[in-house]
Amino acid sequence: MRTRTSHLKHWLMILGAVFALQAFAQQLIERLSANQTKSTIKFSGEHAGMPFEGVFEKWDATLTLPPAQNPEIAATFYLASAKTGDRTYDSTLPEGDWFDIENTPQGRFVSTQIQASAQGRYAVKGELTLRGISKPVAFEMINTGEQLIADIIVQRLAYNIGLESDPDAEWVSAEINIKLRIAI
Repeated sequence: MRTRTSHLKHWLMILGAVFALQAFAQQLIERLSANQTKSTIKFSGEHAGMPFEGVFEKWDATLTLPPAQNPEIAATFYLASAKTGDRTYDSTLPEGDWFDIENTPQGRFVSTQIQASAQGRYAVKGELTLRGISKPVAFEMINTGEQLIADIIVQRLAYNIGLESDPDAEWVSAEINIKLRIAI
């Protein structure tokens, strides 16, 4: 015969298990998988007054968004996979003055804070590392239900990108726009 205390303990254990399962289910719901075949990470700017655009063909990302308890974005993009479709740009980007892929083959973004700011919108702060230099960045990310969208402005000279050949950004724009279109 169970005592009142044992019934209470039994129900508290069941209640605890229900809350644990609910929290686990919530984490699963908010962990997103990027569909890389339908996603793009593009970069754009100007060279000699003319616009250019390129894409990183190889990258990896994990995303866990609020209301998950530990929201996080971690992304790695492989600099040798940068392609513009222009032979001159594509042969110059890997060089030591630009992406320096021999010494720093990857760029990396790791979030430090993600806050839901409105329905489907997130304020993201983190560190972007390029050429071994880490700098804080902040941007808004929008979840449309089918994709995550973000535009990030990068100051290329802050990462010593093209610093030797174009230190005053006379030829290549100082601001490079990175456009994320991540299918989920």
